[in-house]
Amino acid sequence: EQLGDPKYRLKILRKKDNATEILINDIKLNIIGQSYDLLKEMDDAIKQSITTLKRMDAPEGLKFYAFAPLKDDSEASSNLFLMVEYLMPKTLPSLWVLLGPLGLGIIILLAVFIILSLESKKLNHGMDFITMNIDRLEKGEGVKKPDEEHIYLDEINSALQQLETSLTSSKDSGVERDKIQKQITELLKIVSSAADGDFTVSANVTADTLGALADSFNLMISDLSDLVRDAKKAAEQVATSTEGILSNIESMANGAADQASRTERISHFAKDMAKLITDTNQSAKRAAEAAQNAKSVADRGSEIVKKTIHGMHNIRDSVRDAARQVRTLGEQSTRIGEISDFIGEIASRTNLLALNASIEAARAGEAGRGFSVVADEIRNLAERSSNSADEISKLIADVQTGIAKTMTAIEAGAKEATAGTSLVDSAGEALREILGSVEISTTSAVNISSATEEQTKFSDEIVSTLEHISAIAKETADSAKQSKESATQLEFLSQNLNQAVAKFRLAK
Repeated sequence: EQLGDPKYRLKILRKKDNATEILINDIKLNIIGQSYDLLKEMDDAIKQSITTLKRMDAPEGLKFYAFAPLKDDSEASSNLFLMVEYLMPKTLPSLWVLLGPLGLGIIILLAVFIILSLESKKLNHGMDFITMNIDRLEKGEGVKKPDEEHIYLDEINSALQQLETSLTSSKDSGVERDKIQKQITELLKIVSSAADGDFTVSANVTADTLGALADSFNLMISDLSDLVRDAKKAAEQVATSTEGILSNIESMANGAADQASRTERISHFAKDMAKLITDTNQSAKRAAEAAQNAKSVADRGSEIVKKTIHGMHNIRDSVRDAARQVRTLGEQSTRIGEISDFIGEIASRTNLLALNASIEAARAGEAGRGFSVVADEIRNLAERSSNSADEISKLIADVQTGIAKTMTAIEAGAKEATAGTSLVDSAGEALREILGSVEISTTSAVNISSATEEQTKFSDEIVSTLEHISAIAKETADSAKQSKESATQLEFLSQNLNQAVAKFRLAK
C-alpha cells in the first residue's frame, strides 16, 4: 500500500563482481540493467540529508534513503540489495528534519552491522569448514559436505573434494603427498591469519588441485575485503555526518529552549494584555451606558428648552400687546385731559356769564332777584365744574405719568424679553449642538464597546494560540533533547562499528 504512494520509490540492486546493477526500478524502467554505484548513492544520500538539515526551507522537501540486503535460501539472492527512497513533504514539522538523518544513519549502521555479522559468521564458518576438512584429509577421512543452509561453501567443498581425490590418487607417491601436505600446511597458516582479521594474505594459486581451493579462498577474502572496506567507509561517513547533526541538533535544542522561554513570556504578556483589554471593555461598556444616560438627559433638557423658548416667545408677544394697550390708554387719557380742559374752559365762561347775569339782575332790582338766584346757582355749578375739571386734569396728569412710567417699564421688559428670547434661542441651538455631540459620543462609545468586545475575543484566541504554540515549543525542545540523545547513541554506534572493523587489515 505504501509503495503505491508517490512519496516512496524503490530499487532492487544486484552486486555482480565489482559492479552493481539495477534489477527493479519503479521510477524509470529504461534504466534497468544499468550499472549503479551503491556506495556513491549512500554517500550522496547522507550529504543530501545533511544539506537539507542545514537548509530547512528546501522547496523539494527532505529525502530519506535506506539500504538493506535481501536474503533467502537461494544463492541467487546473496548479492541482492533493496534501496527505499522516501520524500518527506516540506510541510511536515521541522523536528522530523532532525530525526530523519538520525534514522538514516541508524538504518545504515544496522544494515552494515547485519551484513558484517552475516559475513563474519560466513567467514568463521568457512575457515572452520576448511580447517575441519583438511584435518579429516590428514587423518584419511573423507570431506564432509556443508549443510544446506551454508550453500555458499559449495565452491570450496568442490575444491576440497578435488583435493581429496588428488590425495587418494597420490597415496603411492610419497613425494607428491608430501608436496600436497606442505601446501596444505601453508594454506592453513593463511586461513588462520585471515580468521584473525588479516585480509592482506593471499593463498598461492597453483595449477594443481589445491590451486582451486586457494582460488576459492582468495575470492572469498576479496569479497570480504570489499565488504569491510565499504563498511569502514560507511562508518566514517556516518561518523562525519553525526558530528554535523549533533552540532545542528545542539543549536536547534538551544533555539527550541529559547523559543519556548520567549513564547512563554509572550504568552504571559498576552494574558496581561487580554486582562487589560477586558478591563477596557468593561470601562467602554460603562462609558456607553453613561453616554446613553447623558443622551436621555439631554433629550429631556431639549424638550424643556423647547417649551421655555415657546413660553419666552409668548411672554415677548404678551409684553408687546401690553405695551400697545398702555400706549392706547395713554393716548385715551390725553384725549380725556383735553376734554377736561374744554370742560374747565366752559365752566370758566359759564362762571363769567353767571357773574354778568348777577350784575344785570342787581340792576334790575326787585324784578331781577329771581334771576339773580339762578345766576348764583349757575355760578356755583360752574365753579364746582371748574374744580372738578382741575381735579380730573390732575388725575389725568398723574395717570399719564404712571402710564409713561409703565410704558418705560414695559419697553424695558420688552427689550429684556427680546434679549431673553434671543438667549433662549441661542441656548436651544447650543443644546441641539450638544445633542449632536452626545449622539456622536454615544455612537462612538457603543462602537468602542463593540470593538473592545471583539478585541477581547481576539485576545482570548491569541492567548489560546500562544499557549498552544508554547506547548508545541516545549515539546519541540524536549524532542530536540531526545534527538540529541539519539544522535549521541548513533555516534557511539558508529564508534563501535569503527572499532569492529578496525581489527581487519586490508590490502591497499
